[in-house]
Amino acid sequence: MRELKIYRVHGYGYIIISRFETGKSQPTIDHLLKLANILNVGIDYFLYDLLPHNDAITNPTVQDAVAILKQMDERTAQYLLDIIKIYQASHQD
Repeated sequence: MRELKIYRVHGYGYIIISRFETGKSQPTIDHLLKLANILNVGIDYFLYDLLPHNDAITNPTVQDAVAILKQMDERTAQYLLDIIKIYQASHQD
């Protein structure tokens, strides 16, 4: 089990990993980068549900944004995603 590998080898506690998985706690960018490295996956592994997966996106602005994000390294893409989330949270009614 990957959780045991992370816990035993890299010092992440089971509770921390469980909170990340259940959404009770949000990992920092540094946590995501470290976990991606430990698990030998790209950071998109953790962001899959946040990104559009439909190639038939009709909104040109969203198409442009997705195309740009796909060209970026993972850390930069995550940074921009965080900025978008902050903007969205501050502009909700």
